[in-house]
Parts: sequence; structure tokens; C-alpha cells
Amino acid sequence: MLLLLLVIPSAVAQWNWNPFASWQQQQTAAAAQQQQQPFRRPVAAFGTAQQQTALSRTQLIYGIPGKRNANQKLRTCCRRLKDADIECRRRYCDFNALRPEMVVGFMAQCAPRGPTVGEMWDCASSRVDHTPCCRRQGVIDQCVVYCETTNGVPTDYLKYIVCLSQFDKIRFCFQEYLETHPNIDGDL
Repeated sequence: MLLLLLVIPSAVAQWNWNPFASWQQQQTAAAAQQQQQPFRRPVAAFGTAQQQTALSRTQLIYGIPGKRNANQKLRTCCRRLKDADIECRRRYCDFNALRPEMVVGFMAQCAPRGPTVGEMWDCASSRVDHTPCCRRQGVIDQCVVYCETTNGVPTDYLKYIVCLSQFDKIRFCFQEYLETHPNIDGDL
């Protein structure tokens, strides 16, 4: 027993088991390899990736001429509205943003800001008579005035508050038209 007590400590002292030894060796080897490799400058120039991202974002928003969808034609038109409020253009010049629950906010925010509402309405409606489409969609008679847009948007908004419930149908007609026709500026 005494012999066993003398042999075990000396054997344990020589036994250097480290569960992290293989991981530490891998880390040391990787660090040594990185130090040996010279610094290489990226092949592409710094701004190129950013420029490509900006270009693809612009194409996504405004489309490619001749291949634009209705929303891109609307945005392209609104982009040219120099007298319209820029914040209103950015926020509301999109068929997805012109939902019935957003119209009151749009009017409250943008009506006091110069010709913004009228100009954006012209971009959305293309100043075309959408009455046949509105009739097919079931727009009530009192609101058809918003479908016949050749003379612009009616300005007595409170008179037509009931038309908020019809706005999705009217918006559908505007969007349907722009899917197959150029916008008011002739953009395809």
C-alpha cells in the first residue's frame, strides 16, 4: 500500500492531460498561418459594391424603362414633382401606402403643403376617366367623381368622407390602368 502511494503521485505528475490541448494547437497553427500570408487588397474598388447596391435599389423603386410595373410608374411620376412636398412624396407615392386607413393621414399631412395632393393624385390617376372600371368594381354613385379624373381631384374632401370605404376599389382601377399604360408623363 505504501508503495502504491509513492508510485501514484509520480505517475500523475507525468500525466499532463489537457482536454483543450488539441483546440489550442489548432488556434496556434491558424494564427501562425495568418501571420505568414501577406495582406491582399480586395480586387473590387471600395465604392463599387455600394454603387451596385444603390443602383439595384433605384431599379427596384423606379424600375427599368419599358419594364415598369404600376407602382414604379407612379413613383417615377412623383419623383418629377418639384412643387410637391418631398416628405409626402416619399411616404405616400406608392399604391401600397394609399390604403383607405392612410388616406386621412395623407390628406391631413399633405393638403396644407401646396399642390402636393393634386399633383400626386394626377400621378396615381393619370388623369384618365376610370369610370368604367369603377362601375365594374361597384363604386357607389356618390364616389364616382373620384374615378373621373380628367379634371383633377375634387377639393371638397369632407363632402366625400363616405368615399373612404370605396377607396380600395378606386385605387385598384388606377393601378390596373398603370399596369398596361404609360403614366401621365409617358413613362412605361
